[in-house]
Order: sequence, then C-alpha cells, then structure tokens
Amino acid sequence: MTSKKQTTTRTLNRLRTKVLVTLSLVILSVTVIITTYNLLHEKEDANLRMAQAYSSVNLTYKETIRDTIHFYTARANANLSTPGVLEAFCARDHEKLYQLMLPRWDVMRKENPSLIVMQFHKADGTSLLRMHQPMVYSDSIATQRSMVAYIHKHHTITSGFEEGIQGLAFRILVPILDHGDYLGAVEFGISTSYIFEKIYRYTHYESFFLIHQKYLGRLSHTNHYLPMGDYMGIDVPAKLLPLVKQYPSRQEFLTNRVVTFKNQSFLISTVPVMNYHDQPMGAIVFVKSVPDFWSHVLQMVIASSLIAITLILIVGVIINKIYTIIANKMHFQEFYNQTILDAIPSPVIVTNGHELTAANQTLLAYLSYETLEDFKRDHECVCEYFEEGDTDEYLLPMQNDQRWTEFIRKHPQISHKAKITIEGKTTIFDVKLSALEFKEDTRYVVIFTDISSMQSIAITDPLTGVANRLHFSMIYEHAINVARREQKSLGGIFFDIDHFKQINDNYGHLSGDEVLKRIPMLIKQRIRKSDILARWGGEEFIILLPNTSLEETAKIAEILRLTIESENFETVGTITCSFGVATLKENESPDELLKRLDELLYVAKESGRNQVIVQS
Repeated sequence: MTSKKQTTTRTLNRLRTKVLVTLSLVILSVTVIITTYNLLHEKEDANLRMAQAYSSVNLTYKETIRDTIHFYTARANANLSTPGVLEAFCARDHEKLYQLMLPRWDVMRKENPSLIVMQFHKADGTSLLRMHQPMVYSDSIATQRSMVAYIHKHHTITSGFEEGIQGLAFRILVPILDHGDYLGAVEFGISTSYIFEKIYRYTHYESFFLIHQKYLGRLSHTNHYLPMGDYMGIDVPAKLLPLVKQYPSRQEFLTNRVVTFKNQSFLISTVPVMNYHDQPMGAIVFVKSVPDFWSHVLQMVIASSLIAITLILIVGVIINKIYTIIANKMHFQEFYNQTILDAIPSPVIVTNGHELTAANQTLLAYLSYETLEDFKRDHECVCEYFEEGDTDEYLLPMQNDQRWTEFIRKHPQISHKAKITIEGKTTIFDVKLSALEFKEDTRYVVIFTDISSMQSIAITDPLTGVANRLHFSMIYEHAINVARREQKSLGGIFFDIDHFKQINDNYGHLSGDEVLKRIPMLIKQRIRKSDILARWGGEEFIILLPNTSLEETAKIAEILRLTIESENFETVGTITCSFGVATLKENESPDELLKRLDELLYVAKESGRNQVIVQS
C-alpha cells in the first residue's frame, strides 16, 4: 500500500501542476485576446474581410463561368444533333434552319431570359442565322468580332466577354464539325445581368463590370455605360451610383479595399475579367456594406472579457473539484478498486494502452509475480506474452498498425483470443475489453477467460486427433490471406481412402476407425509443423502447405501415397488413397480452390484410384 500511496501522491502533484499551468495559460490567453483586439488596426481587419470576400466571390464567379460554358456547350451539341439541323446548316438554308431552331430558341429563352444571342456562323466569316435577329444575316461578322475570327482559325470552343450589337455579353462559340471537317460555329451570348444575379444570389454582393475602353468599340450601348477614366462602368446598380461617382480616381475600384461613404463602410472586391485570349480586359467589382470597424472592435472586447471571466470560473470549479472531491477519495477508491479486481477469479488488468496501471492477484500469480511493481520492473505490457495463433482471432501487441487494446475497442464484433505459454504450458484466453474515459484519459479493463479446454474440444476431430472441418475453416482463409500478402504460393492436397466402405463392411467399423486414426499419424510424420492437416469428413482429409510450389506439393502427395500404400494395417492389411493436388491461383476465391481440389480427387478415383492427379 505504501507504493500505491506514493503513486497517488505523484498523481496529485502532477494534477496540481497541470491546474496551475492551465490557469496561467487561461490568464495569458485572456490578456493576449484583449490586447490584440484593442490594438487591431482598421486596415488589418479590412484585409481579412477582403481576403474572405475575394475567396467567396472569386469562387462563385469561376463556378458560374464554368457552369455556363458546360451548359451551353451541351446545348450546342444537342441542337446540332436535332434531325435536319446539320443538313440545313450545310445547305446554307437560312429559312429552314430558322424554322428548325425556333422551338428550341423559345425553350432556351424561357429557361434563361438572359440569353440574348444565338447565332450560326459560316466558315467563310459571314453570319448564316441570328435567332435574336433572324432578318439580319449574310454580313461579314468575322471582320467585326475577333472571337468569331478566332474560332474560324482554330476550330476549338472559344469563350469570353466581348462586345457586339447586343452589347457586352459572355459568349460561348462551339465549332460545328462533320466527320472532322470544320463547317462553322454556333454562338451563345448571355447578358452581364445573368452573372450579376448569380453572384448576388450566392454572396449578396452588388456588382458591375469595369471594362477598359480599348475593349469597347463603336457598338457600345453608352446609355448603360458610365465613363470612369480609362474604364467604363457597365450596368452599375442605381443604389451604388452615389458611391461610385464620389471617387474622381476610378482606380479605387480596381483594388480590394474598404471605403467609407456617408458614415457607412463598404467592402470592395474585384475579380479580373479575361477575354478569350485569357488577357485581362477589366474586372467585376463587388460591393457590400460591412459593419463599422470600431463598433466591431468594441463588440470583440466585450466578448473577450466575457470569455476571460468564463474561463476563470471554469478553472476555479476544476480546482475545487480536484481538491475537495478527488483528493479526499483517491486513496480509498484505489483500495476499493483493487479489492474488486482481486475478487474476480479470471486474470484481469487495467491499462492505459501502453502499461499496466492495475492487475488482480489471479494474473500476477499466473505470471509468477507477487506485486504489480515486480511485474513492471520486467515488463511494460502483458501483451509481451502474446503468441501467434492459427487465425486472425489471436492478438499480438500490434494489430493492423494499432495497439492491441485500441484494435479490440474498434472491432467489438470480433471474437478476440490470446495465446500465452508459461513454463511450457500453453493457455488460450478469450479476451474482453471495456473502456473507461475521463476527459482525455482512457483506461481499459481487460478480462482474460481461460477457454483452452473448450477450444481444444471445439477444433479437434475426436477420432483422429487432427483439426476438424470447423478448425480448418477458421485457418483456411487466414492462410490464403497470408499467402497473398507475402506473395507466396499455397499448396493444397485433398485425398480420401479408397474403398473405405468395403473396409467397414468386411472388417467392421472398429477396424475402419483404426485406419482413420493410423493414416493421420503417418501423414504428420512426413509433413512440416507449419502444414495443416484436417479431417474433411468421413474418410476424406485435406492438407494445406504454406509457401509450397505446385511441383513440391505434388512430390509430397506422391510420398504420402507411397507411404500409405506400403503400410501394413492391422486386420485390414494394405490400403490405398487417391489424391487431388493444386495450388492457389491469383484472384481465386477460397471456395474455387476447394472445388478444384475436389474435382481433381474425383478424376483420381475415376481413373483407377491410388494415384495423384495434379492441376494442369
């Protein structure tokens, strides 16, 4: 008990130190929070908001552009696949093409009223059909619109902002190909309002275009444009006009910043607008009102003060709990817990996953130690005694890159066993684990139940003394998994006793049973300890030979055949066996290997018995 008291005292001292450190960190954190928020500059806060705003609007803008391109590229391909459309285009039949496309144009206009342009371009640079202006065609549009000239030259999907008769629009031009031959292009134009509405829907930012005048030509709709130095503001919302007009330098709107207008702060974010050459031609300006900075600072100071007070109260409660409840009862609790553990007849441990914190006398006596301290001088974990078993049920210190306790906890549906050998005697334990958690501390209570006698009865064939079919089934898939993981061969031998029914009929079942006992004894003398012999049923047996090639497996089967044939069985005399031999194929299932072995055994018996048939 003296050692336990010393351990408890050390624990209390560590706990006291932890509490004092925690309190110091809390006070320091509160001080840092209050000082930081009192010293924050308006520009730093604005930069943070601008970074968040830019990320949001930039993502929304890019997704909108990408989705629009994908959508109208699909619409173009769908329209061109409409019966008669490609033929009418190839024939340059303006009227027929118009009649074929009119229903689809109406549908597309209803699904997106911002669609203002749909036009078919001939490869010679002239317009064949404008769905938005069907009476205007055959003009040389490629000389006025560089995007049209570009697709005629490069024959690839082209998209970007460009001005036309209908004003500035986002345009998607899709090539029209027939068996690889370029025939022309189909164009869609979406008004800028579509982009603005999408952005507002997802970000609640008002927005407008700021385009350099060199990208705007004589076709510009000046009634929608606001001159701003070298730039033009396009479709500036009415509510933003007073804000925009107050700045004589229009460069204010080309950088991310916070501006103040009539005692109200506005966050301005810009996203570059690229033409079809991926060259900047201006920007989309996003504007959103934001709270006044100093009001925000005041709110944060109040919130920080409340957090600091709350943390101090929590720490005070923790200290009170530690020194009024835990400290007064810890010694008694440890004594009480140990008494309960010692009352359990099976070995029991308590561990944190790495070392033992408690163990009952049953476990210590089994491991030949008087006290837990004696054990811990030699070992850190009881798992050091764990041995490999025949199946995955048997625990090892590390299971699938996890400590054994964590593995049991995460796989409660699996039956877990531990194999331990002390002074030459092997014991099989069924292992059950319960986890106890307190804050960040976890304790595992593990009970080891001796199931050695039950295990032996359950997995052993009572007549022959070798593994029964149940045990083989438990080992079989494990052996296959090991062979595949280590990329080694796995041999299989399936055999049965020839004319065994005649032995029972002529000499009696007791003589038949003696044969069944004798044959496994002969087999085990000629195979390795790592090989697995099991009684499949009746007079049938199966052998698994890990890391054994097909040629080696066949040789072993022939040796076994000759051994049995040359043996003189009491009363019965000479007997023979038939063998089927195969090795595991790549990607072959366990059932498929067994089926092949059974079929090979059948061939051996049908071919005259007393022979080995090997897979071809």
